[in-house]
Amino acid sequence: MKSVLEKILPQSWVDSYKEYRNKHSAESNRRKWEMNGKPLPPPHTIKQEAIQHYQKKSGYGILVETGTYKGDMILAQKDFFKKLYSIELSPALYQRAKKRFRKYSYVTLLQGNSGEVISRVLGELQEPAIFWLDGHYSGGITATSEKHSPINEELQALISNNRFQHIVLIDDARVFTGENGYPTIEEAKEMTIRNFPGYHFSVEEDIIRLVPKKFS
Repeated sequence: MKSVLEKILPQSWVDSYKEYRNKHSAESNRRKWEMNGKPLPPPHTIKQEAIQHYQKKSGYGILVETGTYKGDMILAQKDFFKKLYSIELSPALYQRAKKRFRKYSYVTLLQGNSGEVISRVLGELQEPAIFWLDGHYSGGITATSEKHSPINEELQALISNNRFQHIVLIDDARVFTGENGYPTIEEAKEMTIRNFPGYHFSVEEDIIRLVPKKFS
């Protein structure tokens, strides 16, 4: 439930406060998480840092996200990329995000099944991008289609159009068990070796990382 302040203050004020709070709590969250033995899932700040790590390493200026949800990852990354795409299945969450980011001309929000929409984005790209794949059903107000996860379709789209050697980061590695539309970790690794030559496959901090070897 939103706090009273979030309900009455302009969204830009709320976002600025969240940015300030996140920057000052990130290191504290990491320390607590590490002290507790790195339980899964990791804090959201760990995921934010992973994307920023590869952005700095590669210099890629485009981020493509599947699973907008409330837009917190866009908010965390908007100062690091010149262009951001985010795909959301839920019409309600999509409309909420459109309102939240209406002032950011370099943020493109798309509504639909990410397993299908991602192909359209790939066709538009004229340079390499970082892909953050998080478009799965996770209960609550998130949306679902026939499968809980469109990850297989998303990866097939990337396999079909990877002329720029994109960096692919997949959230929630722990659910890659072969159920609910997810492959197993081993299947994901075999697919990477078979279809992404010159890539390094790793799983760290609950994130599957498909990264060109020059950046790994």
